[in-house]
Amino acid sequence: MKFIRWKDLTEEQKNSRLKKIFCVLAAIFIVILILLLMKCEGCSSESRKAGRNFKNGHAYGEELSGSELFDDEYGKGTEDYTASDQNFNSDEELKKLQEEELRKEEARKIAEAEAKKIEEESRKAEEARKLEESRKAEEARKAAEAEKARKEAEQLKKDEKKRKAEAKKAAERAEEEKRLKQEADEAAAKSLEAARQKAEEEKRLKKEAEDAAQKSLEAARKKAEEEKLAEDRKKSKIDEISKKLSEAVNETDKQKLIDEGVKLAEELIKSGAETDSAHYIIAQDAQKKKEYKRALSELEKAIKLNESNYLYYYDMGKLQYLLRRYDDAQGSFLHSIDLNNQFPPSVYNLGLTYVKLNDESKALESFKRSVKINPEYEKGYIEQARVYNRQGNLVECVKAYDNLIKLFPDNTSAIMELGSVYYQYGKYAESEAQYKKALEKLPKSETKTLTSYNLSKVLYDDGKIEEANRYGWIAYDEKDFLLNDSQQANITYNYALIQEKTGRKEEAEKLYLEALKLNPSHIKSKINLSALYMADDNSQVEKALALLSEAYQADSKDFSINNNLGTAYMLKEDYASAVKFYKAALMIKESDEDATLNLANAQTKNGELADAIENFKKVISMNAENLEAFVGLAKVQLQTGDAAGAYKNLLYVRQKNPSFRKAEVDSLIAVIED
Repeated sequence: MKFIRWKDLTEEQKNSRLKKIFCVLAAIFIVILILLLMKCEGCSSESRKAGRNFKNGHAYGEELSGSELFDDEYGKGTEDYTASDQNFNSDEELKKLQEEELRKEEARKIAEAEAKKIEEESRKAEEARKLEESRKAEEARKAAEAEKARKEAEQLKKDEKKRKAEAKKAAERAEEEKRLKQEADEAAAKSLEAARQKAEEEKRLKKEAEDAAQKSLEAARKKAEEEKLAEDRKKSKIDEISKKLSEAVNETDKQKLIDEGVKLAEELIKSGAETDSAHYIIAQDAQKKKEYKRALSELEKAIKLNESNYLYYYDMGKLQYLLRRYDDAQGSFLHSIDLNNQFPPSVYNLGLTYVKLNDESKALESFKRSVKINPEYEKGYIEQARVYNRQGNLVECVKAYDNLIKLFPDNTSAIMELGSVYYQYGKYAESEAQYKKALEKLPKSETKTLTSYNLSKVLYDDGKIEEANRYGWIAYDEKDFLLNDSQQANITYNYALIQEKTGRKEEAEKLYLEALKLNPSHIKSKINLSALYMADDNSQVEKALALLSEAYQADSKDFSINNNLGTAYMLKEDYASAVKFYKAALMIKESDEDATLNLANAQTKNGELADAIENFKKVISMNAENLEAFVGLAKVQLQTGDAAGAYKNLLYVRQKNPSFRKAEVDSLIAVIED
């Protein structure tokens, strides 16, 4: 069943339902009324019975005892409640009772009739309502039809009016079209004449255009042939420049070829007629400008156009090497060798790449192969010697240098390198000979200045101080050939070191200061100058300490800096700091005799007597000839009460060198003997 909410009902539906509800409520009311009447009648009958005498003889209103009605036990003495026949007192009462029954029956019938009447009225009301609704609907329908008819009449009227207007317009339009047609015919005639004239003109112009096009085509063909010829000439020229460039040795010649070829190469590429030679020349220009990535990109384009040119892979390998892409460089050089195995530079550069890849054996093999292809390939010989040197094979290293120098006597770089190798292995005489040999061949130049400097160092370490001083002066006097201030500072420092060694301390001090002016961070100059400041007295100890503090900030792990700081603090009588820095120096160089002796003396001054004794003994175990250690040990032993030990050590010093610190030793022995 579908339920409809009250608010969704129409007014007519609401009225209909309300009428039904009222009818039902009225019927219910009548039924309730009848029932009430029947109950009242019952009550009247009971009241009439109440005045009658019962069989047991009790009159109305008497009190009854409970014991007279019920037995003591349940189920015993119960009365018989079966009603006895009632005897009416008279016929009149019977008649009244019958009348009463008739009245009830009549009332019931009246109620039923009333209910039927209400129901009939309700039905009639419903029928009247439906009839009214039907009438209203019919009226509404008729009104709608009338309205529709009215609207249709109005529409017909409008349509008729519109039709007449359209007919009028059509007539006007027909008239206009007739006029326009006449004008069009006249215009067409004129146009036809104009078209004829235009066609003749176009025919004339077309012929002229065809003649012009023919001439233009011929000119374009000639121009294309000329451009093609010019392009071929450019390509031929760029190929020629590329070939010359690959064969050029002199850097000036190479640069001229590059300058000439770059503009031509760029024109070709811009015109879309790019060639591998054009990209190769641009790559060479980029490489000269150290634009290595751009150069590599151009070479890749050249290889894409020509994969069979070994030079392109060779140059690519060099660029990859410069960019530290050693694995890629190795592959490029191997590819170049595959295309041309008689080109020494590819083999040589492959060897250099193997060096970077830490494969010395393959590197050596490549260098040997490069000189086998070309016995006059100098670079191959010198790199062989360098490999042998790195491997610690002095014999083969020297042999390789000798072979190179025999083949190329004017190769001063090889001569100087051989001198450096001899110096590295402590062969000072052989090193000296090579450097002097190189100096004979060199003009005044940066190289000659550096060679004089190196020779002075060799002579200094070999104990030939005066000769070292001569070459040190030559290097110092010609240091202006060097543009690098740091190199000038090194040469100045070297010459100062020689002056200090020969006792010219004032000159040495000036030179150390000059070196520091050239290079303010030159640590060795600071160390040696601080030592000069502390050599005679402690009046300049603050200067020394300032220099050493700067050096310590730059390199706190340097042995000499820590040892000299210990000495500076000893002069300042700051013995705790002195002990600290001497210990730091010995952490760097554990078995240094001088630093151990310095620490022992500092510990003595700082009251660390047991540690001092241990370190003096350590110095003696290193060098039994170190009489300073024996005297220092004896003095500490006296302080600790070991007079016998002190006496024994002092006698050893007197026996070894009677003049060594004679007054002090004699004084100490006298104290013990007394």
